[in-house]
Amino acid sequence: MKCSFEKFFVNFRASISDKEIDDLKMSKQHFSDCYLMTSLESLSHTENGRKILKENIEHDDNNPNLINCYLYKQDGSKEKFRIPTNVALKGYESLYKHQNNDIVRSLDISVGEYEKKYKEKPLICRITDNFKQYEFENNLPSHFFKVFTGIEPTINIAEKDLNLDLTSKRKEVMELFERMDKDKNHSLIIGTGAKKLDNRRFHVYILEDVDLKNDRVIVKEKRSNVPQTMDVKTALSTFKYIVGYFNNDLA
Repeated sequence: MKCSFEKFFVNFRASISDKEIDDLKMSKQHFSDCYLMTSLESLSHTENGRKILKENIEHDDNNPNLINCYLYKQDGSKEKFRIPTNVALKGYESLYKHQNNDIVRSLDISVGEYEKKYKEKPLICRITDNFKQYEFENNLPSHFFKVFTGIEPTINIAEKDLNLDLTSKRKEVMELFERMDKDKNHSLIIGTGAKKLDNRRFHVYILEDVDLKNDRVIVKEKRSNVPQTMDVKTALSTFKYIVGYFNNDLA
């Protein structure tokens, strides 16, 4: 079956369902796309994030075996990527074999094709591309957030800084944690740098919740889908950056 990437502007809607969005919480990571998988799940945590997921991922009205993904170009217009679910696209066979969530897989392919065409991924992320299987692997969460939502992340603490952890950003982080403690409507991710958590470096986690009264920070990574709880001091000394939005930022 011959498949092609047909790209054109939005002209109809057949949005993914709430159940499909909720299923993102259980989808597991198999490739170096933790930035993408955590960002998608974090968007499912807020009303406006879910609206964006429905606006930019849809089932094709004319073909039930296609998922349409929309990504923002630098000029602010959207580009449409039509991804088949019933047949493996050439070059993506391993992705179809291991990633059984149609939405995650379709976004991975769309980002891969987007990066092949526009080469917008930050240079620091391209250094290891020769050692990776796909163009969608290795990326900064802020770049994916912007390309997918069309909105620059309003929260960005030290993503591109040279810090090893967040201890030097304690004041800024604690202000964010205090806000999170009061406003639970957020889509935030938290990433490690050279330091390890779960024996992994340069990994991205969902920043699920903060409970300052009980000195708890809850994070989740997508290979295990098991939330982890730690105290604030451990979080500051382990993680390197925080990126994302509060619900109103995505209105």
